[in-house]
Parts: sequence; structure tokens; C-alpha cells
Amino acid sequence: MDHIATDILPDIRDEAGRLAGLALDSGLPARLLGGLAIWLRCPSVRTGPYARAYADMDFVVTSRAKPAFKDLLDAQGYLPDKFFNGLHGETRLYYQAPEDRWSIDVVIDELKMSHRLDLRDRLDGPSPTVTLADLLLSKLQVWEINRKDLGDALCLLADHRLTEDDTDPDVISRQRIAAVLGADWGFHHTTSRNLDKLAAQWAETPLPAASHDVPAQIELLRQTIDDAPKTRGWRMRSRIGERVRWYETPEEVGH
Repeated sequence: MDHIATDILPDIRDEAGRLAGLALDSGLPARLLGGLAIWLRCPSVRTGPYARAYADMDFVVTSRAKPAFKDLLDAQGYLPDKFFNGLHGETRLYYQAPEDRWSIDVVIDELKMSHRLDLRDRLDGPSPTVTLADLLLSKLQVWEINRKDLGDALCLLADHRLTEDDTDPDVISRQRIAAVLGADWGFHHTTSRNLDKLAAQWAETPLPAASHDVPAQIELLRQTIDDAPKTRGWRMRSRIGERVRWYETPEEVGH
């Protein structure tokens, strides 16, 4: 189809919010993911030591809503990578803004990086982003976690309270985190290690105006995942431990 002139905003951060809002208003089970989702939800990431530039945006959409979301991106003037989408379209889509200003990476149903985070039943909330718990899990599942991911996770914990509630869009649900990590020993193990790195990063570079006590939130998160009921599969895998690799190292897929 022909791409028409649209109101694509000049700043990727504003444009991510606009696109996510369009998806939400259209009733599509598609939500913003990744760093720009955290920028949208966390004031503390916008200035200070963890502020950064963004070169692309990430969305997750259900497989059933994929055609409608593709139509939305087409109508907004985004250009599909037809070869990539033809090859990987069952699990991922790739789009480019006009004049190569930035790219959009779309994952279908689930985020698969170091671990697997199933999101297909988590895309109907009132926020234009995935839930705060899922945003936190998407960062803590990274085995080779870097300062950028640590900073994003710390800003989530600085700005939002950990609670048992899984219905309030403005809190981080301990219930969701416990359910995911109580069913996957590898994901649990990686997250546990990354909590140590989070604590060390905070000690090195804290946010002086944090709304919440981040070290206390980290400890509550650790208690949450340690106390979470474990599935039989979790317990069986825990007996093997680190003798077998428990994480994936996905290669960057070229576009």
C-alpha cells in the first residue's frame, strides 16, 4: 500500500507515546515495551544519571492482532522491512521511520531473550505500555545485563511501589513476578543474580530524589521471588543447577 503523509513527531520519545496511545485508543492488544516504555512511565529516567538517548522503539502485540497493528503502522507512514517480515513474521516484525530516523521492533505474543516472558494475556490493561511488573521482568531477565538495563530497572523501583496488587497500573505487582519466576528456575536464577547487580549499581549511583526506598524494594523483590510457590518443573530444574546452561544468548537478528 502507498504510505501517506502523517503526523510523525520529530522526537522519538514523543512519537513512541503517540503510537502507543493510538494502539490503546484503537483497542488493540499492543503495548509499548523496552526503554521508551520506561521513559513514558518513569520520571526519574528522564534526567540525572540514568537518562539516555533512544534509537528505536519496541512493541509487543498478540498474534491475532498482528494484521491490525501492521495496518496501523502502515497508515502512520512507517515502512516495513518486507524481507525480514516475510522471514521472521511469525515472531517478529521490523519497521523503519521515513528517512531512517528510527526503527520499530515488534515482538509477537512473547519476549524471548535470555528467558521467555509470555505477554499474550497481558496486553489489555489501561496503560499504553506493558505492566510495570512485566517491564521490570523484561530488564531483569537479561543475563548479560548492562548499565542501561540496570538503570532502567532502578528507575522503575525508584518511582513505583512493589505491592501484591495485580490490578493497579501504577504499581509493580509482586503477584505477577512471583508467578513468572516460581515457574521458571532459570529466569529466577538470572533475576536473583541481577538483584545483586542492582544493589551494587544503586550503591554506586543512587537517585537522590527517589520516591521509594530502592534498597528496601530490592530486598522485598528478593523475598518475593524466594518465597514464591515453585512448580514441579522449577524444583526439578533446580536440582541440575548451573551444570546445564539456564539462559539463552540470542544473536542480534540483522535487518
